[in-house]
Amino acid sequence: MIRNICLIGLPTAGKTTIGKKLFQHLNMGFIDTDELIKQKYNSELPDLISKYGHERFLDIEMETITSLRHTNVVLATGGSVIYRNKTMDHLKSVLKNDMYHLFISKNEFKKRMKQSPLRGIISKPGQSLDELYNERLRLYDDQCDYIINVNQTVNLNLNLFKTYEYWKRSTPPFIMYMNKHKFGNSSYPCPPL
Repeated sequence: MIRNICLIGLPTAGKTTIGKKLFQHLNMGFIDTDELIKQKYNSELPDLISKYGHERFLDIEMETITSLRHTNVVLATGGSVIYRNKTMDHLKSVLKNDMYHLFISKNEFKKRMKQSPLRGIISKPGQSLDELYNERLRLYDDQCDYIINVNQTVNLNLNLFKTYEYWKRSTPPFIMYMNKHKFGNSSYPCPPL
């Protein structure tokens, strides 16, 4: 059985950035669920959230993730993935992911959010960043197998992510994101959505 790696955590924690480094480091495939949603709906996430509302966006995210059936991949998820039990069950039971919570401190989260004010984020009406942080941190910790501190991603040791011999396969991994020519070997197949 092939175990996948799934990255969960707050917006700005670096799930996509670290995922792109990891798939190359581990010679695995890469899937960014936010990119899949953007491609499918031909829209940016904040626009989708604004158009459909939070609940429908969570359903879209769940539908996208529960449609996946892949092995030998690093999976970068959106920060709101933990709000749907069906989504989390699929990630753990069907996709056989080892779940990694990419932890950032509250101060680091607030600093990064100020640097990315247009980022789409699922939150309750009137919910502060402090309240969002506290709520989600508990949810991520409940769902994860491992917690990795990524406050400083510059010198992050990618060997912290457990690798197993049964990941080393002769079949090349596939890559799934918008610009495969920029981030990886363009000869890898990118399946149609």
